[in-house]
Amino acid sequence: MDIEEEERIKALNRYIKGDKPSIICRDAGKSEKWLFKWVNRFKTGEEEWYKSKSRAPKKHGRRTDKEMESTVVNVRNALMEGNEHESKYLGISADAIQYRLEKHGFSREEMPSVSTIKRIVKKHGLIVNKRERYKRVKSKKRYTILNPTRIDEMHQMDFVGPRFIKGYGAISSLNLIDVVSNQVHIEQYDTRSMDNIIGFLIRFWRNNAIPRYLQLDNGMYFIGDFKYPRRFCRFLRFCLYVGVEVVFINPKCPWMNGSIENFNGWFEAKFWDKEKFTSLEDMRAKSTHFVDQYNDLSAWKNKNKSLEHINPTRILNKSLEISQDKLPLTDGKIHFIRKVNNEGDISVLNEAFEVGKEFIDEYVWATICLKKQRIGVYYRAKDQDATILIKKFEYELKEEVKALRPEICKTL
Repeated sequence: MDIEEEERIKALNRYIKGDKPSIICRDAGKSEKWLFKWVNRFKTGEEEWYKSKSRAPKKHGRRTDKEMESTVVNVRNALMEGNEHESKYLGISADAIQYRLEKHGFSREEMPSVSTIKRIVKKHGLIVNKRERYKRVKSKKRYTILNPTRIDEMHQMDFVGPRFIKGYGAISSLNLIDVVSNQVHIEQYDTRSMDNIIGFLIRFWRNNAIPRYLQLDNGMYFIGDFKYPRRFCRFLRFCLYVGVEVVFINPKCPWMNGSIENFNGWFEAKFWDKEKFTSLEDMRAKSTHFVDQYNDLSAWKNKNKSLEHINPTRILNKSLEISQDKLPLTDGKIHFIRKVNNEGDISVLNEAFEVGKEFIDEYVWATICLKKQRIGVYYRAKDQDATILIKKFEYELKEEVKALRPEICKTL
């Protein structure tokens, strides 16, 4: 008998004699929970109640039976072949296999875990080398002051292409993604024009929530041509008109738009490069099926997460006509992620602003506030969680800034 067992027996004997539990526990240097654990064990009538029980699991982890293993292999092979209409764009991941197993009628309890599926795939030699993605920079997200956690808080948008169709010509795809829900919306065009972009957003936002932020690269079809200083292009005017804050990432830094870039890679591998198209209409028809499968899988992955929508949730008023050519300059904000150059400057809409040489090669966040006609530049140091305002500039505009019209949108 070891010392701990003797201690348990001694404590129990004192308890039976009527000593106060608090005194027994104080003398033993134990808690009352400890004391009553052994009192209750004694009351079971076990002969060796004072002995510790093994903590080893009584049952081994469940083993995947041969039938389920065979099903996993068959699903994986079907996904790899990509010939089934209902699963051709899902990819071949363990998540996709679980998704298909559920569609085949298996419950969560019946289907194997992700790690088990991976072991089965490896066992049967069904591993496929992943396509190398662009290398991400270890920035620790100090370049941004945003951390979206709600659905429709931030969307990212980008063009992919062009893709040349024999006998038709070049086609580009305009892709949009919600960074929290991972839901996407896409449309293909034969030109990358602001008319197409604005029309795309009008149609989408009349039936779907308008985000608070829309993050983009610096393509001229988004940011404008800088022909006239402090003049805003139609696309920016439209976003301000409907109450959206546009965020432009730093030039030549696609990793800052990670959500849409990851989707673009999937889009190219599973759809763009895989299918054969005869025309723009043919591509649009086929892309609808691709989007449905992608969004269904994304929703399935998120179904156990407690994701909330932004509040308020707004959509465009369907009865209101929006003229793309006569958009006023509306109160709002436009944001820019910029890297400070060797002169200590940043460029915002082709205009230089001196931030300071102490910030050379660092990323800063610049915000144009239309109503105040001012630019604020913010920075977060490596050892700091908070972002601080480091510079302010007057940003005088020659055009009147109108107030946001509430009737433009409808609150759900």
